[in-house]
Amino acid sequence: MVRSTLCLAIAVIVTAPVSAQNLLVNPGFDVPDQLTGWTCTTTSGVASWSMVDRLGSPTSGSMQHDVSADADDRSVRCTQCVPIVENDGYIASAWYYWPDDPGVFQTGSTRVTFSFYNDAGCTVNAGGGVGKIAFPVLDTWVHVNSPEGIAPAGSVAAGVFFFTWQYNANEFVRARLDDLDFSTTTIFRDGFESGDIAAWSP
Repeated sequence: MVRSTLCLAIAVIVTAPVSAQNLLVNPGFDVPDQLTGWTCTTTSGVASWSMVDRLGSPTSGSMQHDVSADADDRSVRCTQCVPIVENDGYIASAWYYWPDDPGVFQTGSTRVTFSFYNDAGCTVNAGGGVGKIAFPVLDTWVHVNSPEGIAPAGSVAAGVFFFTWQYNANEFVRARLDDLDFSTTTIFRDGFESGDIAAWSP
């Protein structure tokens, strides 16, 4: 009986879902935060807060990208630099929405990428970057995940980037992003990388 109870307890522990911590600040664009925590740059466009929320919440919104360039391959990019742990796995994701608005084209994409850095300010690139390109689906919220990236030895931060890309000159594109996420895929640490068993007990 003791053995059966122990086995059941182990099974519950193994199969219980593990909640990953989202490392991003203001990932859901809640009022009054709006775009607080995000640094946005553009080659010809603007990032702004939109009252349109993925789940229809009256106390939240989304980040809207409008790209209106007179040249090909232009974008709006919003980013955060967040602390990470070397050798851990990470993944980025986003919900995105391309509205079927008048005068708006769908000749573009949404991009989710991240790279690792050897300094807390995300200026010394450590490599290991990954990304995912997702294409418009009109008037529908769509979820996109990046592949997993493993933080190289010595890295201490990750730059996480969310783009809306315009492919063709003078073809204005618009997209909204919400519930952005950047989390570790590592359930627990100390897989004996440090040469000791400090995190383990008999």
